[in-house]
Amino acid sequence: MLVTMDAKQGNLHDYLTTHDKEQLDDWTFNGVDTKYMTHGLHPYPARMIPQIARRLVTIYARGKEPVWDPFCGSGSTLVEAMIMGRNSIGTDLNPFATFLSKVKTTPLDIAKLRKVSDNVLKATRERLQKATKDAEIPVMHNPTYYFKEDVILDLAEIKDEVFAVSDGDIRDFLRLCLASTARDVSNLKKNEFKIVHMGQAKVEDFKPDVQVTFGNHVERCIRLMESFVRKLEGENPSAEIYTIDNRELALEENSIDVVVTSPPYGDHSTTVAYGQFSRYPGIWAGIEEDKLKSVDRIGLGGRSHSNYSSEILNSTLLDTTYQKILKNSEKRAKQFFNFFLDLNGSLLAMYHALKNGSHACIVVGNRLMSRIRIPTDAIIVELGQNIGFAHITTIGRDIPTKRMPWQNAPENVEGYSADTMHNEHIIILQKR
Repeated sequence: MLVTMDAKQGNLHDYLTTHDKEQLDDWTFNGVDTKYMTHGLHPYPARMIPQIARRLVTIYARGKEPVWDPFCGSGSTLVEAMIMGRNSIGTDLNPFATFLSKVKTTPLDIAKLRKVSDNVLKATRERLQKATKDAEIPVMHNPTYYFKEDVILDLAEIKDEVFAVSDGDIRDFLRLCLASTARDVSNLKKNEFKIVHMGQAKVEDFKPDVQVTFGNHVERCIRLMESFVRKLEGENPSAEIYTIDNRELALEENSIDVVVTSPPYGDHSTTVAYGQFSRYPGIWAGIEEDKLKSVDRIGLGGRSHSNYSSEILNSTLLDTTYQKILKNSEKRAKQFFNFFLDLNGSLLAMYHALKNGSHACIVVGNRLMSRIRIPTDAIIVELGQNIGFAHITTIGRDIPTKRMPWQNAPENVEGYSADTMHNEHIIILQKR
């Protein structure tokens, strides 16, 4: 569904290519491949599918300044910008997300990558055949609960060989392959966003081959990287990636051509726990556990530091929704307010960095909280207008492919579950 803009503001068709005009109402992208090229290197929850990022950049990028994704996650926007020959900037608080984005946007010499990878695979096979396995195991909480003892030893041997690679970019590529391996051979359920043990009975029957799993990931990821490198032939775009709160990134005013982003739909503890999802793959990739554990606490609304005041954000919809949630839960109402307080800071940062006349394209879902549907898209429009943005349009789309939990129990009430999000909205704001 397309929500058209006010006639005084112009028409969305003014911004579209001929092909885009023909496909204007098709934002679902049902059945498309979302894991082509480096998009498929490693899973990541609730990521923006690359087709959306590509279309938004195609429609709204006008100048030569960079594309900015303030919540870059796994780097979908950054990869697509590079494929289109555009420089980009990505920011995220999750160190595993920025590590993943960095690997996905770093083209490698494929011949050298294959040679180094073959050497590492050969060396790890030889190490794993030895009776004594004494490689250093990374620091993590209760490792034998999350990994079988023999799996831990095998992962540690592979980790030693990977971290001995002298080429930093190839080492990072292999670190990511190791992260994928750790996820697959762990005792965790693989389709969960949070840390959920698969259960002791299943663990006893679970006999993963760590070396084979690692080798398969290396070969799979080399093929994906090769297709990315071929696509970039003749182009030399770059992606700058920062592990930082986007409100703290010192971008110059009027320095960004377009913002294309998908922020979290709520605080991490009650929506998608990005930090939990990233923890064990990230630890084996060499990221400190404490940094990964802090992600869900320091994300939007995670600290719940401010008490509600209708005068702070001046949004009628936000105030109305807050009052509804408050009737069910004072705690949830405070989390709700602090999420939008933090998100408003990000909108201010976008407005500051964008050129005059440029656009912020923001993909969000309207989540449930305390059994109340949050009109996140409309609240963002109100907040944006308070800052100085003009609302151009809001595009609705179904999300058949996005990796999201379809049901949860948001109030932890026994026997109660609720639909979360089956669709999302693409909000187009323009800096005036």
